[in-house]
This record gives sequence, structure tokens and C-alpha cells, in this order.
Amino acid sequence: MRTKKLVAAVDPLVAGLVGALLACSAWGQGITSVEGKKFFERYVALGEAYDVAVADLYLDNSRIVSLRRYPTGQQKTLEMTGAQWKQLIRGAMPLAKLKGDRSEYKNVRLESAGNLVRVRADRYSVLKCYWDKNYYMVIRQQSDGSLRIVEEYAETQPQSDC
Repeated sequence: MRTKKLVAAVDPLVAGLVGALLACSAWGQGITSVEGKKFFERYVALGEAYDVAVADLYLDNSRIVSLRRYPTGQQKTLEMTGAQWKQLIRGAMPLAKLKGDRSEYKNVRLESAGNLVRVRADRYSVLKCYWDKNYYMVIRQQSDGSLRIVEEYAETQPQSDC
């Protein structure tokens, strides 16, 4: 009688553990290059459409870094959280659309490492006609299987090269 009660109490625990292990093993498989590429293509498409939904691809605690290069040779680094960046995107997107301020990407390369993928690309500013050859973003697979940007780096300039 005592063993039946013990088995009854252990069964849900075992079932829960097995479920958690299966979920972790699926999550632990990492991001495939195809998934990383699809995510980046979605990011680009949302940007080209000036869709503020692009902000939802970032986590609130993402690290966003921009190196601003001035014609004088001076450089300034600006760093913000994903929450700050998302707020900026939502507020600035209508103005960006009016000005035609968008980026194009060439030579896209993906580097996969488990549940992280680093996307490197040559980023072209259509509005200011310059190339950022050091652009990258880091995508992480979340526990629910979704992909989100956890880090992004871009180099910008205030003057136009058009």
C-alpha cells in the first residue's frame, strides 16, 4: 500500500522531468543556418516596409551599440538597451519613412554557435550613401523556441556621401 502511494506521487514528478528534458533537448539543438537566415530576412523585410513590428524582434535587455564616425575623425559610441531601442524605433519609424531612411544588406554571413547566431553583413545607408562593413547582430533562441536579437552593432555617420 505504501509503495502504491509513493509510485503515485513519483509518477507526475517523473513525467514532468521527462517533459522538461525533451523540451531542453529540442531547445538545445540550436538555431540552424536556415532559421537564422529566415529571421534576418524577416528583419530586413520589416525594415524595408517601415513596420514598427521590427521592434518586437529585440529583447528589452538587448545590447545595442552604435559607433558614430565624424568627418573630423572623431568617434562617439552610443549604447542603449533593447527597451530604449524599441521605443526609439516606434517613435522614429514614421520620420524614417518620410525621408526614405533605410538600410540594404549585402554579403550576409551567418556564424552559428548553439542557441546563438551572429549575422554579419555589409550595411548600406540608402539615405546617406555610405557602407558600414562592420555591421552585425546576434540572435538567440529563447526558451519558447522563438528567436530574438540580443545584440546589434552598427557604424553610422552624420554626413551624406550622396
